[in-house]
Amino acid sequence: MADRTGEDPQIDGRSTRWGEHKAQRQVELVDAAVALIEEEGAPFRVQRLAERVGLPRSVLYRHFKDRASLDELVRRRVVESFVKRMEPTLTFEGTVEEAVHRVVGAHLDWVARHPRLYAYMGVSEHAMGDGSLVADTKTGIALMLSERFGDVLKALGVGEAPIRSVAVGIVGFVDTAVNQWVHDPAREQSEAELRAMLCRSVWAVLDATLRDLGVELSPQQRVADL
Repeated sequence: MADRTGEDPQIDGRSTRWGEHKAQRQVELVDAAVALIEEEGAPFRVQRLAERVGLPRSVLYRHFKDRASLDELVRRRVVESFVKRMEPTLTFEGTVEEAVHRVVGAHLDWVARHPRLYAYMGVSEHAMGDGSLVADTKTGIALMLSERFGDVLKALGVGEAPIRSVAVGIVGFVDTAVNQWVHDPAREQSEAELRAMLCRSVWAVLDATLRDLGVELSPQQRVADL
């Protein structure tokens, strides 16, 4: 009999197919949970999810370690959707004013379309830097903004500047203002008015920061030309 020592272990094709099926089923269940939150809000009941997908609750739980792991996967899917909307806006296209409107508008557009998913993320509960998925996402967006700001400042001949703190402040301000607006039953501003206020405020912070650094920049200046 040939010595098989050192050979690659035999892979059970059935186990591989089951693993792939289970992973795909998990994705489908997470998608169904996201759709359930969109329709009914959060927190959602696992029994309602089981009814939605036509599975006994005990069978549904076989695809997840526990309720906490299910919630974490759902929250991750929601965050991915939010980041997917935001990332394309962080570019050098258009004027400074257009760039501000693009980023602020993307944030507000996503929240206005998905208010229940936004609430499920627990935005108001997670401050930047607390190590949670949502907080890390906000921090990541702030860091991306600070990198863009830093590139512009370098082009303007400005060396070191506390631009990261400014970016974190802007993200925190916009996030808090939008969160308050979403949860306010008697909104004092329409969506268009909130958008305009946020854009004016963000530009005011940027303009004040630039002036402190000895730079005067028109909001009509094309970013790419810098």
